Amino acid sequence: MPLPYRKRTSAMVEGAIFAAIAIVFNLLFYYVPFLAIFINMIMPLPIVICGMRNGLKWSVLSTIVATVIVAMLVNPMHALFFIGVFGVLGVVLGECMYRRLKPKKLLFYSTLGGLASVAINLILALYVMGINPVEMMFSSLDASVPEFAAALGPKMAPEQLSQLTQQLQSSISMMKLILPGSMLLVAPSLVFINYWAARKIMGRLGEKFDAFPPLTEWILPPILAVLYIVSLIGIQLTNTQKEGIPFIASANVYAISSMLLVLDGLFVVWWYIKTKNKPAWYMKLLIFASFFVPLLSLVMTYVGGYDVLFDIRKLRRKKAEA
Repeated sequence: MPLPYRKRTSAMVEGAIFAAIAIVFNLLFYYVPFLAIFINMIMPLPIVICGMRNGLKWSVLSTIVATVIVAMLVNPMHALFFIGVFGVLGVVLGECMYRRLKPKKLLFYSTLGGLASVAINLILALYVMGINPVEMMFSSLDASVPEFAAALGPKMAPEQLSQLTQQLQSSISMMKLILPGSMLLVAPSLVFINYWAARKIMGRLGEKFDAFPPLTEWILPPILAVLYIVSLIGIQLTNTQKEGIPFIASANVYAISSMLLVLDGLFVVWWYIKTKNKPAWYMKLLIFASFFVPLLSLVMTYVGGYDVLFDIRKLRRKKAEA
């Protein structure tokens, strides 16, 4: 049997296997809600590995097959969401790994692919199916607040229940405001997670890929601190017009810059823990606490801002000297 034919047969079999795994992921995502958050983060992984092993053609075919079957087993809207968001990102990331791009280039191109996939999904939903997925998502969230309040009604005092309902409604309103900024952060996050997972899986099979630099060596550009300050001022100046474009733009820039500064602050703390040989569980405790203690998140924002401006870890100086 000629070698090229064997390769095609192997790629076809692997493409079918990875398409089946992608279908299982979609079924778990749709029918097992408590697994949805975890599955959501690794949904592109089967397509990524397929593309990394066999190239662009087979990852595209695998994605199309998975999408068609998901449309039949679940519904066309969910299939559209899969191919628009996760399929395109998985194909681009898999091709970048197939070409053995360096981690920084891989992150850049795959993030562009992820952002393009979000735009493609919205365009297909709006102009092909006549559906606004953003409105559908938030309408379901708005509808869930009264149901949640009704379920907790017998267990809480009326004042506490009213306060909780207002907090939930306020959180949903904030989510609506910062949705564009959140979408910009989702793509690089998915790329980072899926590249890390693909490296681990393929490492066990003897395939080696370059890792991202250690987190202690990551530093963000100084412009981030400037954007944070400007957006904060913009929010204060436009606070009376919460439906206006200036306020929405300021809120999104503030959300993106503050989250990135928190990450930089955590990088600084991790660098300090590693340098001073402190226990690693300090960092785990800090990350967990940062999600639930707003004051601690604010402190990490200021630490990150100071670092991007004044280079606490001397990373830019070392790079210039090198």
